[in-house]
Amino acid sequence: MSTRIIAPLLSLYATILAAQTATNWTRQIPQNFPPERSGHSMAYDSAHGQVVLFGGSNGGNADVLNDTWVWDGANWTQKSPQTSPPARYRHVMAYDSAHGEVVLFGGSSNVGDTWIWDGSNWTEKSPATSPPARLNAAMAYDAAHGQIVLFGGIGQKLNDLGDTWLWDGSNWTQQSAPASPSARFEHAMAYDSTHGQVVLFGGINTNGILQDTWVWDGANWTGKAPSTSPPARDYHALAFDSAHGQVVLFGGMDVNLNNLDDTWLWDGSNWTQQSPQTSPVARYGHAMAYDSAHDQTVLYGGTGANGSLIGDTWAWEGATSALTPSIGSVVSASSYGGFTSVSPESFVEIYGSNLALDTRGWTKADFTGNEAPTSLDGVEVSIAGQKAFVNYIVANPGQVNVELPSNIPTGTQQITVTNKNGTSAPFNVTVNATEPGLLAPASFKIGGKQYVVAFHSDNVTYVLPAGAIAGLPSRPAKPGETIVMYGNGFGPVTPNIPAGELAQGNSQLVASMEILFGETAAKLAYYGLSPGLVGVYQFDVVVPAIADNDLVPLTFKLGGVAGAQTLYTAVKE
Repeated sequence: MSTRIIAPLLSLYATILAAQTATNWTRQIPQNFPPERSGHSMAYDSAHGQVVLFGGSNGGNADVLNDTWVWDGANWTQKSPQTSPPARYRHVMAYDSAHGEVVLFGGSSNVGDTWIWDGSNWTEKSPATSPPARLNAAMAYDAAHGQIVLFGGIGQKLNDLGDTWLWDGSNWTQQSAPASPSARFEHAMAYDSTHGQVVLFGGINTNGILQDTWVWDGANWTGKAPSTSPPARDYHALAFDSAHGQVVLFGGMDVNLNNLDDTWLWDGSNWTQQSPQTSPVARYGHAMAYDSAHDQTVLYGGTGANGSLIGDTWAWEGATSALTPSIGSVVSASSYGGFTSVSPESFVEIYGSNLALDTRGWTKADFTGNEAPTSLDGVEVSIAGQKAFVNYIVANPGQVNVELPSNIPTGTQQITVTNKNGTSAPFNVTVNATEPGLLAPASFKIGGKQYVVAFHSDNVTYVLPAGAIAGLPSRPAKPGETIVMYGNGFGPVTPNIPAGELAQGNSQLVASMEILFGETAAKLAYYGLSPGLVGVYQFDVVVPAIADNDLVPLTFKLGGVAGAQTLYTAVKE
């Protein structure tokens, strides 16, 4: 039986304003800075602790740029990548936290290419499906669901677009949401980690300039009805200030084509205008990103009065006092189904703001013997009055991953996060006896079908159609061979191994377990906790004799109850 630790498992281990002082914009005076420009885009690269800026225009269509700059909190530095996207402006960028890379899409002249930035170089991706070419779209990373969300823009025929697309690290998938904002372009979006949703504001379409607010929850758009709202505008910028749990909006152009210099904050239900003592001059076409390493929203450039280009850098400073944690959402491990209910001994992901002050996962040094830590850099999680085992913390966007204790009661329970700044308000979560899910991250969605993660006996080759995911060795499984899958939330084992304890030796699920390829049941050579890991279930599955098929439905039953996932695998003699 295999005891390997695979990359997807490593990724798994992997009010609010108390006594706040006045916020303000502060002009930054770096020694080096990009040339003035408009229509550029920025994103915060948390893997490298810097804001990334790419492209824009410094004088119209004839002066489009393809330079890359990074901001370290004090200075801009131009990068010299070996490869780079072609020059463009009015494109979109967002940081994909699940894959540790900045994603760039589209822009002038109505291109539909996808590029990623790894901290030193740009690489063009070749997804099987992709949004149509566009510019003036908006994009944000949805941390609760591990996906980048793209909405709208203007197409090649100068048509307003109202489509929603998700990027999972390797492919784009169009969504068919029950509700949606109207088609538009020059709008702005940001992910609100406090409330676990992407926020969209404004833009323009054939009906004029807009002032509506929408939120995306991972499956649907919902129009909001705040009591106060910024005036209608387009070509503005949004960024989420995770230290204070608020979306920051600045500038843009109003219905009378006037440049704007107002600052607004979104708290999840309402907009509030700010009155800073100092502020950037009115502008549109600027870009903003939240620099979590320095707890400030960074703004650069844009178009000012009389069409003049601007090349200044500003920082929106939040409160300097300590802020307590705030929970926005709780889901079971997203790569294992991401269910809204949880279970004892399962891994869960907690999202919100001010949850942690740094980013890291647990290491061997954090363990006491074979027992996992209940505190990581001062971050603790409690559910039903019991401490959970903390295995991963993220400062921005706010995230804490934990394994829940073994004996928490079922039903509605309260969960809290505590760090040196205090304890969050309780958040209600539903606990079921089991909440099982097989490892199937979004990156294994191929052609719109979600494949399960399974390994051949060489511990390297994935069970997938050959060449299904670029860079991953893969081939279909053969009838009669044993492949290995992993799971979360399958309940107790015998002999008993409590939550938070490294599994030593073999074990077996207490409940019955069945895995089916289509309608054919497979023999399970092993079904228990994975030796050498904490809380991860392992299934050694003998592939049954079935017809060749690259799209075999794969289901399971735990204790006779069918799992909720819709999964596939590949079998070929």
